[in-house]
Amino acid sequence: MILSEYKFRPESDSLAEENCADAASRLRKAFEDSADIIITNNLQVDVYDRQITVDHAVLHTYGLTPINSRTLYGKIEVNYRGEWSRSVKGRDIPLENPTELYKHISKAIRDNLVKNTDKILSKHNGAQKTFDGLPIELMFIQAPKCGLQGNGINSSNILFAEQLPNTIAKHYSSYKKRLYQQFGGMDVFRFISSDLYACADFLVGNEIDRTKYPEAQPDQSEEAQVKKPSRRVIVRTKRAGGGPGVIKARDIKPGKKKLAAMENNEMQN
Repeated sequence: MILSEYKFRPESDSLAEENCADAASRLRKAFEDSADIIITNNLQVDVYDRQITVDHAVLHTYGLTPINSRTLYGKIEVNYRGEWSRSVKGRDIPLENPTELYKHISKAIRDNLVKNTDKILSKHNGAQKTFDGLPIELMFIQAPKCGLQGNGINSSNILFAEQLPNTIAKHYSSYKKRLYQQFGGMDVFRFISSDLYACADFLVGNEIDRTKYPEAQPDQSEEAQVKKPSRRVIVRTKRAGGGPGVIKARDIKPGKKKLAAMENNEMQN
């Protein structure tokens, strides 16, 4: 779903604008019809005494991904102190470190969500979730002809625009898979449908109206109580004379306690 369309920023240079438009187009094409992934473009975030524009923000059932797609173009060098500069016509122009800036943006977003938890997240079974465990993963889009060099670069979250949809889909699938694993899924943050849309509206400054949101998804504990259909089981064992043997489930006789319980039920009926 696209909650807010990308808007042209006339104060930006043409190369930065081209990168942003490309990333926005790819996000629209990949997730326009998704009910579990919401795209917001040109998200305004207050960071200390500044208002920063996040080029794109992907909010999905298991987390949030702010994306910078306008910084990494041209020839960029990062020194060992983490200072960035862009080469323009043979001159090195100082450049604000986008990775450090987006760390502050991430913190500002989380702090704002934590302060408004009661407004955004609904209670289930008398318990109130929090945003402390919300995964916020930063991504930076590198222009096709961008040259990044220097020993102060952490390229783990820097990718090209064509990699963006698949990367987000992989992150989404990994959290979903982890949620339904037998062990280790208890700490996975998850939005129910109404809370997901409430959070998206809150981030862009819209009024939260739960009457127009999809119905809440069933809680995981309720899903776990649903009985799965029984299936035939094959037990592998050893024969008395040696070698492998097979005992089919229909040939396994119930134990003494189960036989006694079955007899009591038959007598009562």
